[in-house]
Amino acid sequence: MSDFQVSYVSIWSKDFVGNRDVFANVLRIPISYEDENIVVFATGGAQLVLQRAVDADAELDGSVQFGLHVNSLERITNELHEAKLDVTLDREDLGQAQGVTVLRLPSGQTVEFVGG
Repeated sequence: MSDFQVSYVSIWSKDFVGNRDVFANVLRIPISYEDENIVVFATGGAQLVLQRAVDADAELDGSVQFGLHVNSLERITNELHEAKLDVTLDREDLGQAQGVTVLRLPSGQTVEFVGG
């Protein structure tokens, strides 16, 4: 089994309500969590997350981000640092013995690594 598993795919959108309608009402993907800025759809695999692109996040409109679940966040984070990659967030605590490290790829996109 791979050390990496796609945990979620996140879509940033200024047309939050319109996109929510497509996923929830047209495609009928069940919602597992929702507030005014985020909707998490329950798929059979990785979560599909719709995020509102407003204010400081407005420039993210149309972008797609994904998160990878890893077995050892510490090991992955150390390997990213050793490779001198752009780690924009280093092991932030998410609670429940999980953390996140965010890598900015050379092309500008970010990948989140989530794990314990």
